This record gives sequence, C-alpha cells and structure tokens, in this order.
Amino acid sequence: MNLPLNIDLQQIFLHMLNFVILAGGLYFILYSPVKKFMDQRAARYAEMDAAAAQKLAEAEKLAAGHQAQLDKLEDELRERRAESQKIAQAAAQQQLDRAQQQADQIIAAARKNAESIRAKALTDSQKELKELAMAAAEKLALSSSRDAFDEFLDLAEEGDQHEQHE
Repeated sequence: MNLPLNIDLQQIFLHMLNFVILAGGLYFILYSPVKKFMDQRAARYAEMDAAAAQKLAEAEKLAAGHQAQLDKLEDELRERRAESQKIAQAAAQQQLDRAQQQADQIIAAARKNAESIRAKALTDSQKELKELAMAAAEKLALSSSRDAFDEFLDLAEEGDQHEQHE
C-alpha cells in the first residue's frame, strides 16, 4: 500500500514502536533512579529540617531555662543587695547614735565644767569683793589722808590686776 507522498505505514509503526521502546527504556533507566534520588534527597532534607526544628526547640527550651535561672539569680541578688543595704543602714544608724551619745556626753561634760568654772569664778569674785569691801571699811575706819573713794577704786584695780595674773 502506497500512500501519497511516499509514506509507508510500516515505517511509521516501526518508528512509533522504537519511540515507545526508547521512552520505556529511558523511563526505567533514567526517570526511576532520578525520581528515587530526588525522593531520597527530599526525605533527607525533610529529616534535616525536622532535626533542625527539634534542635531549635531544645535550644529555645534551654534558653528559656537559662533565662528563668538568670531571672531567679537577679531576684536573689536584688534581695541580697536590699539586705546588705538594710544592714549597712542599721550599722550607720548605730554609729550615728553612738556618735550622738558621745556628743551629748561631751556637751554635758562641757556644760558641767563651764558651770563649775562659772560657780568658782562667782565665788572667787564674791570673795574678792568682800575682801575689797573689808579693806575699804578698814581704810575708812582708819581715816587715812586720802579720800576713801579713791582708795576703794585703787583696791578694785589691784583686784582686777590680781585676777589677770591668776
């Protein structure tokens, strides 16, 4: 059977059979191993992704644990600082109280000392005034040639000079 344009059907069927054999051979020789390789590769990457996700979850869990420990340590450190500050403030207050007591004692001793010095000065001045008055009375009684008032003033000046020397 001859078809126009010199086409032979037997040749066409043979070429189609060759194409089907070639396609089937290529499918079994190339496509199956490549598909198997690609599936293995995808499985390996999926496995690596799952392992990475698991490690990431473990790392996040570990980081959260460390953060919790850090927070706990910071809280404990804050509490210890507060305790230390309270202790330091108490010690400082005790020292201030002791210093205040010592200052009060020093002031009381100084006042007592000043009071005793004042009392002594007062008794000494009263004693001197009595002596001056007695001396003035003696002079008046003796009726000396000088005026009694001048003598009293002279005696008073002598008493002042005597106080300055002591």
